Amino acid sequence: KTENIPPLLAGALMRSILTGAVYPQGMLSALISRIRADQSINYIRAAMIKACLNRNYRIHNTAKEVSMSLDRESTNIAYRLGRLFAVLEKAQKDAISGANTTIKDRYYGSASATPSVVFPQLLRLAQHHIQKVEYGGRTDKMIEEVMGGINGFPAHLSLDEQGMFAVGSYHQRQAFYIKSEDQKASE
Repeated sequence: KTENIPPLLAGALMRSILTGAVYPQGMLSALISRIRADQSINYIRAAMIKACLNRNYRIHNTAKEVSMSLDRESTNIAYRLGRLFAVLEKAQKDAISGANTTIKDRYYGSASATPSVVFPQLLRLAQHHIQKVEYGGRTDKMIEEVMGGINGFPAHLSLDEQGMFAVGSYHQRQAFYIKSEDQKASE
């Protein structure tokens, strides 16, 4: 709600829009906090996080910009961890449809902030979920593909990295609903 936006944040945001400066760090922080509270990454939140990250990257020339859709070639560890989290969440949903609480409800906040604590446990749980589903081999291959670029789980993720985690998770979940080229060709 617009009435809940702190006046200082609104002023800093408008100033950065008009001057082309970096978006206020408070905006990214507020977005990450809302995602943790609601456990919901929607299009608008993902777009705003991407805007913050891309503006930072353009001004500081620090890294490659965040893509519009799933980037399977990205080497960014936080992005890959977000993708991995989405794959693990899908594995649970496939195995236990209609579960009252999902790994997103229980682990999203800690997975995006302290991955070294949470991901080993989530990967163990995923093996149980994969065994329950008849097409678990496909999920296992997706986990392998995402894990291919992860050499170890970092102890902590910075605020920008938590933003990349959220975008990676969002992109991976959206990719689940896009027909692959193989499916389009067979129709």
